[in-house]
Amino acid sequence: MIVKQKEMDKRVYYKINLETIFASASSMGISAIKTIRISGKDSKKVLKLLTKKNLPKPRYQSLQKIYDIKNSSLIDKAVIVWLPGPKTYTGEDMAELHLHGGNAVLEHLIKNFSSIKNLRLAKEGEFTKRAFLNNKMDLLEAEGVIDLINAETETQKKLAMQQMEGNLSKIFNNWSKRLFKMLAYYEAQIDFLEEEVPKNISNKVIKKINTLLDEITTFLNDNRNGEIIRNGIEIAIIGSPNVGKSTLINQLVRKDVSIISNIAGTTRDIIESKVNLSNIPIIFFDTAGLKQQAKNVIEKKGIKKTIDKIKQSDLKLFLIDVTKKINLDSLKFSDDRTIVVLNKIDKVRKEKLLSKINKLRSIKFKFFGIISISALKGVGIINLLKKIKNFVKNKYSHLLSGEPVITRSRHKSALKNCIRYMKNIDNQKSPELNAEELRLAVRSIEKITGKFEFEKLLDIVFRDFCIGK
Repeated sequence: MIVKQKEMDKRVYYKINLETIFASASSMGISAIKTIRISGKDSKKVLKLLTKKNLPKPRYQSLQKIYDIKNSSLIDKAVIVWLPGPKTYTGEDMAELHLHGGNAVLEHLIKNFSSIKNLRLAKEGEFTKRAFLNNKMDLLEAEGVIDLINAETETQKKLAMQQMEGNLSKIFNNWSKRLFKMLAYYEAQIDFLEEEVPKNISNKVIKKINTLLDEITTFLNDNRNGEIIRNGIEIAIIGSPNVGKSTLINQLVRKDVSIISNIAGTTRDIIESKVNLSNIPIIFFDTAGLKQQAKNVIEKKGIKKTIDKIKQSDLKLFLIDVTKKINLDSLKFSDDRTIVVLNKIDKVRKEKLLSKINKLRSIKFKFFGIISISALKGVGIINLLKKIKNFVKNKYSHLLSGEPVITRSRHKSALKNCIRYMKNIDNQKSPELNAEELRLAVRSIEKITGKFEFEKLLDIVFRDFCIGK
């Protein structure tokens, strides 16, 4: 028989036989209001025990007194919301208690919770994990939730919202459906006689496979751009010792994050600081000075870390002291992801500065641009920031447009496997082998959304969540 696309989602409805969980969905410490979330089959019982009343009207806020279960003393007067499943965040019965935010109130409530059978404190990400297990969202959407919580810029928020709304899932689900249709052809070859299968269909299927292969490859070649927006664009400040790297990073982030000294080699380890530049997260790295010979083991390790960071960074600010002779050998690290920054311009004449700039422009090394500054005086810092913005817009403009992108290395790894299996498909092979390659390709795609072997992925995906989400 021709194989039709089947529901291969191994998740089951977990509502039955689960412990009921609770957690504070608010930040730690004293606050005006604390929100406590409860989820599970005993949520109804918990509310009744605390309020000593029948359940309030579903999905309406109700101001009620909550009492100590044992001695009926007043815990607090709280706003209560009863949320019967399955139309809830987790898909289970849920309740929310909005209490006054003092520690004593919360401790009194939790003491009562500890006396209720089958009610326990939630683990990190357990509310969202249950939402996944109860088919309320897939893994991509769940990852969007944690990205939204951690978003520090407008661009990160948009990217997270897109993923949480299922925009990225739609792309992968579309590829999965198309692969299933191709799989149906090879299954037909296995089940039917050769003369019963339409002629020339083999070439049509291979053509469709190649078209999809190009589509997935193009999407994958986005490289780590989605991860860049999610984690931040890494900019390494590099150069010889004592050229002003620490002074520059302090100017860029507007606070003292690096030690400033006239003694060469002060920066032994990489110092990082994050800023928001035009809604793009930027991470500046102050690195150890580049030099031919290290004085000791510690300095040698610092230089090695610098070289590693140069290779990893998305952009480099190559700092040069204009009061000294340009070390052309050090420019070997320069490329089209490098902005050459001429520092200490307050200490040289304009003619000498122009001579340095002309010399740099005449050499064969690549760079994105040249900027002149005085890190000590703060001169030229605004122009440098504008140059960095231009670099970001030129290189990552498609990301800023809001199109769905890969946000995690596990997505990329799964797509690489999918491509590998698709490339193995050949009409010279038996239909059985081609069908198996397509099954493996489908599995690779659907591992991203959590439809295959999701148990192995759950701890990885949800371990970064906070308690109560």
